[in-house]
Amino acid sequence: MKNISIKQYTALQDTLMYDAVLEHLNQKNTFAGRSMDTNKMPYANVKYCIRLLPKINSWKGICQLFTICFDITEAEFWASPIAEYFPAKKYLVSEFETIITTESKALASQSTDAHLWHMAGADRLKPYSDTLPLLQLGKLFGQYPFDLGRKPYGEIFSLLVQTKTQNEVEHDYQKLNSK
Repeated sequence: MKNISIKQYTALQDTLMYDAVLEHLNQKNTFAGRSMDTNKMPYANVKYCIRLLPKINSWKGICQLFTICFDITEAEFWASPIAEYFPAKKYLVSEFETIITTESKALASQSTDAHLWHMAGADRLKPYSDTLPLLQLGKLFGQYPFDLGRKPYGEIFSLLVQTKTQNEVEHDYQKLNSK
């Protein structure tokens, strides 16, 4: 088995020999001489990749994902060895699964008024779920929300968690104060 490029791999009629071996490689955070750091990636890119990941159904989509995450060109993607692609893909998928899980836990709310929120039409906000947090931070800091989307994901996520926690504490304080 030769360590062929991704371009050569995609041209093969039968990839079973490669798939059988390469699927079992351990994940690795390197591809085309670069590594991926989601905390330093722009917030908008991370959210875009999370939305893109389940919709990928072609090599063009995979190439787009890798160019964003590893900050490489399309030519670098296609010329990279297939033995590098499989471990990097495992890492990439695992990283985004971790982000989704972490966000779900850290930003989940325990509101007793959740049913009222849904009755008020919360489902209409779902298409804007990626930009609404930026809108809230923009209001708080007096910045254009899409400029915040270019900031590193780690910074924006930290601010979102802090803001959420502060809002919960203030809400609980108001409850205690009104009794």
